Amino acid sequence: RNFRGCEAAVCRETYGSGHGSAEGRGGDGGTLLSGLPKMMWPTNYFKLACATMFTLFWAGERFAPEFMVEDDDDDDDGDADDNNDNEQEGGERKDKVNIQTFLQKHYINAMAELLKHLNGLDNIVGIGTMNEPSPGYVNVADLSRGFGQSTAGSSSGGSSKELKYGLAPNPFQGMCLGEGHAQTVGEWSNGFMQHVLKRPDTSVRVDPGKKRVWNCGREDGVEDVGASSFDGNNPILGNRRGCIWKQAGVWRVNPQTSRPELLRPEYFANVDFGTECYLPFATEYTAAMLAVWKSEKGVPLLVFVELPPLEFSSTPFPKIPSSSKNNGGIPNAVNATHWYDGVTLFTRLWRSYFTFDTRTHSPVFGYGNVFRTHVSQLADIKRLGADRMDDAPTLIGECGIPYDMNDGKSYDKSSCKGDNHPFNSSGQFSQQLAAMDHTLRCLEKNMLSFTLWCYTPDNINNDGDRWNNEDLSVYCTDQSVGLDENDPYFIYDGLRAARAFVRPYARCVAGKPLENGFDMQEGVFLYRGIASPDEDDDAPTEIFVPKLWCLTETDMRISISSGRVEVVEHEHWFIVKFWQTNFDVEQRVEIRGPGKKGSKPRSLSSSRGSSIRSRLGSRLGSRPSLRSIGSSMSSRSQASGQAL
Repeated sequence: RNFRGCEAAVCRETYGSGHGSAEGRGGDGGTLLSGLPKMMWPTNYFKLACATMFTLFWAGERFAPEFMVEDDDDDDDGDADDNNDNEQEGGERKDKVNIQTFLQKHYINAMAELLKHLNGLDNIVGIGTMNEPSPGYVNVADLSRGFGQSTAGSSSGGSSKELKYGLAPNPFQGMCLGEGHAQTVGEWSNGFMQHVLKRPDTSVRVDPGKKRVWNCGREDGVEDVGASSFDGNNPILGNRRGCIWKQAGVWRVNPQTSRPELLRPEYFANVDFGTECYLPFATEYTAAMLAVWKSEKGVPLLVFVELPPLEFSSTPFPKIPSSSKNNGGIPNAVNATHWYDGVTLFTRLWRSYFTFDTRTHSPVFGYGNVFRTHVSQLADIKRLGADRMDDAPTLIGECGIPYDMNDGKSYDKSSCKGDNHPFNSSGQFSQQLAAMDHTLRCLEKNMLSFTLWCYTPDNINNDGDRWNNEDLSVYCTDQSVGLDENDPYFIYDGLRAARAFVRPYARCVAGKPLENGFDMQEGVFLYRGIASPDEDDDAPTEIFVPKLWCLTETDMRISISSGRVEVVEHEHWFIVKFWQTNFDVEQRVEIRGPGKKGSKPRSLSSSRGSSIRSRLGSRLGSRPSLRSIGSSMSSRSQASGQAL
C-alpha cells in the first residue's frame, strides 16, 4: 500500500498518489486512472518491488542466502500430507528453504498443473518458460548508477539500456525510498531528452514521509499488512525485518549522519544471468513440464525459450543445448524472443522515416534504412536459435502495433475521411495499416514464424486491452459494425487494419523456400523456392489466399515458372496448390490481386458495397487466416524453412 509513496512501483490501482508531476504530487490514490501513462512496464522492471522479487526468484540463494521460508509444498508421496499435518499439530514447523527455491518451486508446480489440464487439446503444441522475464538487480555493476551498465552487452550487439519513463530512481535510491528516506529522483520522458541527451527532464524531491514498503511494524506495535521481509513472527518470512538488501549489508544508515550510505555498490555485479540463473531454472522447468505432458498422438512438447527483452539484457544470450542428455539441455526448444518496432510501440506514432536502433542506441533516418535496420534486428534474433540453441527454430513470440496512434484519433468517427474499405489506405486506420504491413514485411523478409500480439475479445476504444493502458488488439468491439452472417466479410467484422495481416502466404512448402512475401501496395504475392528430386512428387506447395484480398478466383492472376497449379476454394479463403516439375532450380509462383494502386475485387462493385465499406475484421474464434504461427505447421517443411 506504500508502493506509490515510496516510488517502489507504478500500479493502476494507486496511480495518483505518487510524486510524479503527472500525478499532481500527492493526490488521492486512484483518482487519475485515466491518466496512467501507457507502456510503464519497462520502468516498473527497475523499481524496487519488481527488481527485488525478480532478484529473489532468480538468485535468492546467492544474494539473500539468509532469506529462508517454510516449505509448505507437500511431497509427492501420499504419506506426506499426514506427516506434515502431525508436525503442525505438534507445534513443529516444516523444513525451511531459501526464498529462491520456494518461488521457483511454486511457479513450476503451478505451470505443471495448468499443463495437466491442457493435455489432449490439439491446439496446444508447447509451453513457454516465462513471459519477458526481468533479471532484477542481477549483474547491475553499480547500484548508484542504475541498470544497463554492463560492457558485455546483449547478445544482439551493443549494450543493454534502461528505459526510463516518469520517476526513475536508481537501485540504491529505490532501496532508500523503500525504507522511507527522501531522495532527489530524475523524472524522464520517452523522447529527445532521454534518447539523445540522456538526461532527465527534471528532478523531483521524493519524500515518503517515513512510510516504508517493508513489513517493519508500526509504533503501536501492530504489524503493517503488505510486503514481506525477514519476520520472526511469520513462519513464511524468516527471522528479520526491514529491507532485505540492507540486512544483506548492501547499504546502511550512517549512525552519525542518519543518512543512507551505500556499502557494496557492486553487490549484484559479475553474474551471467542467462547461464547462471535462467538456464538452471529453464532446465528444471522443462523436466517438470515433460513429466506431465501426455499426447495421444505422440506429439513432442515444444518449449518456448524466452529471456529478458534484448533491449534490457545485460548479459549474452546463453548457450542452450537441445538435448536433455547434455548438461543444462532443453529438448524441443524454440527461440521465442519478442520483437517490436520500439519507436512506434512507445510513442504510438507511425513515422516511416525514423526509428532507433536499440543495438547501437543510435537514431536511423529514411524509410530504406529503417526497413533494413528492422530486418537486421530480426535476423539477429533468428541467428540466436541457430548459433546459441543448436539450430533451434525461431518463433517471434510477440510482435504487433499499437492501434491508439495519435492519441486515439482513429477512434473519432468524425476524423474518418473517405471510404474505409480495406483497399483504401486513406481511411481512418491508414497509419496502423502501414505500420502493421511494415512489421510483417520485415518478418517475411526473414521468413520468420510469429505470433501477433494480441487478440482481446472485450477490447474497447476507451480501455484498450484492459491492461497497462495498452491497445494492441487486432479486434475491437467498437470497430464492429454488426455485419450480417450472410455477408462474405462477416468474419472480419471488428478487425482493425485487417488488410495488413490477413494476407496470403505459403503455409506448406515442398522444398526449400527462398521468398514468401506479400506486397500490399501492389497487391502481389511472390513465392520462390527450390525442391530436389527426392521430394515427394505428390506433395504440393500450398498458398493461403484470403477472400479479404481476393473475393473470387477471378480476382487472382496466377503465373508460375513451370509445373501446374490448382485452386481449391473454402468458405473464407482459397488454397493455391503448386506442383513443380523442374527440380534443383528456382521456381516461382506469383499471384496478383487488388492492391493500393490496383482496383478493388470485381465482386465489390455489387450491391454489397455499402456494407463492405465498413471497418472489416474477424472474430478470431473462426479465423484460419490469422497466423498464430506465421506459417502453419505441416508434415512437410514449414514455410520458414525450419521444421518445428
